[in-house]
Amino acid sequence: MTRLAFLIATLLVVACSGTDGTDTTPIPISGANSGNTVTAAVGQELDVTLQTIGPGEYGTPSLSSPAIRFLAVSYPPPPNPGGPRQLFRFLAVSAGTVEVSVPHTVRDLPFSITVTVN
Repeated sequence: MTRLAFLIATLLVVACSGTDGTDTTPIPISGANSGNTVTAAVGQELDVTLQTIGPGEYGTPSLSSPAIRFLAVSYPPPPNPGGPRQLFRFLAVSAGTVEVSVPHTVRDLPFSITVTVN
């Protein structure tokens, strides 16, 4: 097989490999986005990073619809001695609008966003 034929065959395999062109890059969201609306595509991940300075931490998220699914929470490095930094991961699974609320164990103001999944 010539190099050109190999290159064309490789490009055809890559072009037909089942990707539908949907962006699956995770959407980074921070505490500064509280109160905003975010748009995601089905299959896209939403990574919400929340920082607590002082006592307490963020708790279990509540979702108003099954259009997104809560995957996990972790404490990404490096640790902050002022308070925990938490990464909440969500996955958009079906079209719809979801109210996401993450309560704080000490503060009365939860983190909240609206997610529109297309």
